Amino acid sequence: MAKLKLDLEPDPDVTVIGISSHVHDYRLCWAINRSVGLELTRRRADIADEANGIVASYSAYDHVDEPTQARYTLVNNHSGDGILLKEHRQTDFFLVVDNELAELRPDLLDRVRAAEFVLTAFQLSYDQLKAGHKLLL
Repeated sequence: MAKLKLDLEPDPDVTVIGISSHVHDYRLCWAINRSVGLELTRRRADIADEANGIVASYSAYDHVDEPTQARYTLVNNHSGDGILLKEHRQTDFFLVVDNELAELRPDLLDRVRAAEFVLTAFQLSYDQLKAGHKLLL
């Protein structure tokens, strides 16, 4: 009988913040840049997700911390064609932060909440997200 070995990718060390906001992604990005002190810029290619034969694209904005090469990523959860993480349909955006940066900024969640246009922000556990891998593309 043949033995099969299953190689699993370990969960990444990231902090995920869910954000509710009723403005366009570029306005929220501008507000978070001002509040947190980042320079989030839009990716050239959006995150694409296919469901039921329909390909939906979700905008993403990145900021790379130069000394550590750690990353902040703001991902839109809604597009005209679908929802990226269906189990969190009430969440409009996700801010994905490498843990080493999140540990350096213990006030990160409070600063995101204080940003203009943010209705609420809350921390999510990455390992409890069913399709969390979509946020890392």
